Amino acid sequence: IGTKGYLGTGNDGSNRNDFWEYDPATDTWTQRAAFGGTGRYWAVGFSTSAKGYIGTGYDGSNRKDFWEYDPGSDAWSPKADFGGSGRNSAVGFTIGGKGFIGTGYDGSNTSDFWEYNATSNTWVQKATYSGAPRHAATGFSNGTKGYIGTGSAVTNASDLWAYSAFIDLTCSVAG
Repeated sequence: IGTKGYLGTGNDGSNRNDFWEYDPATDTWTQRAAFGGTGRYWAVGFSTSAKGYIGTGYDGSNRKDFWEYDPGSDAWSPKADFGGSGRNSAVGFTIGGKGFIGTGYDGSNTSDFWEYNATSNTWVQKATYSGAPRHAATGFSNGTKGYIGTGSAVTNASDLWAYSAFIDLTCSVAG
């Protein structure tokens, strides 16, 4: 968010809800307000419109709650629950001011994909991920496309898929 990076939740023998800000200009970490939901691991996050978002994950059960972090007030606010099933190990990224969460594990590997609109606080299901359903994938975006790759399908995957929210195509092998 802005020039700072954020890291939170996880498990170090106990489920965590702590949240940290990294300032690369000073190479320092500062603890911020604890994540608003239960301590958990395998949550997913993204940032858009100068705010951070974290949701889903596992705290003994698969979660679908979703939270917004405002770095200006150092505060968390609950938002509309994630549109898909409660899950862990999903992937998230941002394209064009909207957040996206997809894949993950809800008792089995999933391939559904959802768009979050922060302005209206709503979720809309988008094109289903065309690769093998998976969890623990890696996601990133370059401004116009999101990418999902690797992770665990039936076996460990090594493919990479691209998604373009602007034309809402189904995912396709990146090339």
